Amino acid sequence: MSKASSPVATSPQPDVQKASRVCLNCKRKKKKCDKALPSCSRCVESYQLCQHEDDIVAGNPVTAGYLYGGVSSPLGNPVQLHRQSPLAWGGSLRPSLVASIRSADNINLYALRCVIDILDSRQGVEQTVLAFFEGPNASWFSIIDRSNFERLLEDFWTSPSAETCVLILCMSLISRPTISSPGPTPMGDTVYQSAKTLLSLVQSQSSRPMSTSFLQAELLVAMYEYTQALPQQAYLSVGRCFQMSRALGWQDKSYWGPNNMATIPKILKLHSILWWAMVYIDNHLHAAYQESKFPLHAPTLGLGFQIPQPETFGQFAPTPSQLQIQSVGAAYCDGNSHHIDGMVFPEATSAFNLNTALSPLDSPLMLSERHEELSDAVWQHTLDVFQTPWSTGDRSGAMSTNLIAMLKLNQSGLLAGSAGTDPRFSSPAENIRKAIAYLHNEAANLPSFQERLARGRVAPFWAFAAYYASLLLISHGETELQMAADWLQKVIDLKNMLHICAGRWKIAERYVYLLDQQLGVRLGTYVG
Repeated sequence: MSKASSPVATSPQPDVQKASRVCLNCKRKKKKCDKALPSCSRCVESYQLCQHEDDIVAGNPVTAGYLYGGVSSPLGNPVQLHRQSPLAWGGSLRPSLVASIRSADNINLYALRCVIDILDSRQGVEQTVLAFFEGPNASWFSIIDRSNFERLLEDFWTSPSAETCVLILCMSLISRPTISSPGPTPMGDTVYQSAKTLLSLVQSQSSRPMSTSFLQAELLVAMYEYTQALPQQAYLSVGRCFQMSRALGWQDKSYWGPNNMATIPKILKLHSILWWAMVYIDNHLHAAYQESKFPLHAPTLGLGFQIPQPETFGQFAPTPSQLQIQSVGAAYCDGNSHHIDGMVFPEATSAFNLNTALSPLDSPLMLSERHEELSDAVWQHTLDVFQTPWSTGDRSGAMSTNLIAMLKLNQSGLLAGSAGTDPRFSSPAENIRKAIAYLHNEAANLPSFQERLARGRVAPFWAFAAYYASLLLISHGETELQMAADWLQKVIDLKNMLHICAGRWKIAERYVYLLDQQLGVRLGTYVG
């Protein structure tokens, strides 16, 4: 036979094995599955174990280290898993939590699978991190050093850390665009429940259960609980944060002494931010739920000194009443905020302001200055924050907190000032009108407000500020505040802003309901 007529030699092509059904992960997520064996492409991409109902029933074990994007055990061998053990949560055959933990290889891989399963994929994790740093962390809750976190993330997919997994899951709580996922959830927000469970589990397995990362995670959980109208849960979470800070030595005056100032200023700055973030949440919790009388309110902690504010260690002057901008060589004063040296937290001064406003009238904080001087200091800080060029447009957490402090400081003097009986209250009505005017300006530009809210750049405290301002308008709008012509329209506009906030923060939904009651009583239309 000639060469021309001889057949061309070809290598035999192996048959591509296909499963008879879609895998459980694709079925649960309602995604198209290519049914490839031993793992479909979607499970490979999302670092999940590809499994089918027949295998679960049979209890077949599998060597699956390669299914997780190259993640291996600490010994370098493929991770030995059992098809019943990994997180096939949501499938028709759901293993118990105890069984999942019992059969887990180590806490780092277990936490990684939890996070990927909850956030859907590696891409979902990366989008969550980006949304957090461009939303809350940049606008109203800057408690994580982005550059340091991104360094951790570089090796995350090959050497996962349980602490980092927990932090990512907690970051997702306040960066997600909606208050809950679609569909019925009898147990509530499953991401929140999973974050709380994983946080406790990882802490129980950690050699250092009281670390900065865990404290940051608890703060994110507490903030979420505040926004979702869970005050008792938030109270407990903030309490754990204060207990951790005590164990870490932050409530000892010597910790903030000259020796540490000289040797670990960056660490002290981050710890100062976290301390004032605790005070920040605690004061808002106290203001929003004052009738509950949670005893954790910061003035009751009994510290004999004030922990330095973050500006003490950074590029701002350490003054509680004014934000003094120094040259940073950038268009925005927070242009270097990715790094701890440039991190900003004007909310610390705002927390101090609110803490002062919530103090009893006979406390040292309130007796140190006249109400009018305190109001001037709060308003000056508000103007400084407003006039500062921020990369996200504003610092809505500091602004809303200051406005609440303004309203709180002057409400008690409204009647006394109008009667001229108390010299401390010379202009409470004017101060309240200024705060209400700023709030109403936001309510009058709802499209811009809604767009910023969708991007996570509106602090949840706007909800209480709008509600509180509305109550003052209802009770004093026609009299002491001298707004007889338009007080009702302002209340309606603020209520519309609350409706929009309710699309993201459940606490706003609560205020809409309460405001409807108060307005109905005022107009004589409420039926109890």
